[in-house]
Amino acid sequence: MAALAFMSSTLANFTYDHVPIGRRIADRVALCLSRERGVEASRRADAATERASKLEARVRVLTDELDARTGYRRVVGESTEWHQVLTQATQVAATETTVLLLGESGTGKEVVARFLHRASSRNNGPFIALNCAALPEQLLEAELFGYERGAYTGATQSKPGQLEQAAGGTLFLDEVGEMSPSAQAKFLRVLQEREFQRLGGTRVLRTDARIVAATNRDLHKAIATGQFREDLYYRLNVFAIRLPALRNRRDDILPLSEAFLKEIGRGLGRPPGGISREARQQLIEYHWPGNVRELRNILERAAILCDGGLITSEHLAITAPTPAAATVQFKEVVATAAVAGGGAGPTMPSPAGDLQSMERAMIEQALQSARFNKSKAAKALGLTRHQLYIRMRKYGFE
Repeated sequence: MAALAFMSSTLANFTYDHVPIGRRIADRVALCLSRERGVEASRRADAATERASKLEARVRVLTDELDARTGYRRVVGESTEWHQVLTQATQVAATETTVLLLGESGTGKEVVARFLHRASSRNNGPFIALNCAALPEQLLEAELFGYERGAYTGATQSKPGQLEQAAGGTLFLDEVGEMSPSAQAKFLRVLQEREFQRLGGTRVLRTDARIVAATNRDLHKAIATGQFREDLYYRLNVFAIRLPALRNRRDDILPLSEAFLKEIGRGLGRPPGGISREARQQLIEYHWPGNVRELRNILERAAILCDGGLITSEHLAITAPTPAAATVQFKEVVATAAVAGGGAGPTMPSPAGDLQSMERAMIEQALQSARFNKSKAAKALGLTRHQLYIRMRKYGFE
């Protein structure tokens, strides 16, 4: 709303005859203002469109570059949900802001972290990835902060930690929700002061590594149960990006499948000839609790089974035994191995190699049953997550 006033220093200078003239002048002024606002709005819209176009072009360039550099970890997808993730990553990449990647296991958090690194001004620096769940507490701190000679038994020489090695680049902390309370407290100081000390050392070191963290846990629940520090959460949760589950981006399933088969085919003597119509439909309709990681593992198995032919529904291991069955069988194998290894009780005639094969099969079965979610697989097998990682490395699953 606006008002237009006419004033005169002469008393009673205006009459009712001047009212139509005043109204016409007011209408003309209103029309000019309206046109000016329209031009300004159009100018802002054009500027926003131009910025969006440049951002989209930047996303495409970075996607192609990452595809060429990282093999099967390609940034594939045209769905709106996935495109929004890449757009947010591109926007925050130009800053030094700490980023927290949230989402289910297997949704591609490391892929996005690498994409973010390539889009940043630190792209010529190192990209260091550390899985916080794969290491026990003391070893995690040693890897993260480094250690001095004699810090603990076996430390025969000083070793820089990942924080030092990531200087000028990006440190990606995967599964940060699995950090021990002690490591959380020490890492909080790193985020606050950018300072840390090696294990067994007194010298204060500084780091300029950019922190990108990821987790598939509900950190709010972890805070409520005292498993995760609230102050560390707010330090990490500066710019959060939530990755969609594969079932929420079904338009990307077939493009991802084609990309994975192309990569898998390079390592096979006879690459698959494609995917049948029924198999494609089955891939699209499946729930994918293991997300992109499960998709690739299933396609790799199918590519081996089809032996250079067309992948059909018979080659897709989408149904799997229940975790409970895998648990019972695995415990039986462990018990048998314990008896075979000596101690009280009769000695089994089975050789150690057969027992190891059975143990490996049970681990593979549990991983498939849990859709390659390691936490669920470990629970199903009656192991801790760390014990499962040890066995996975032993049998070449990683």
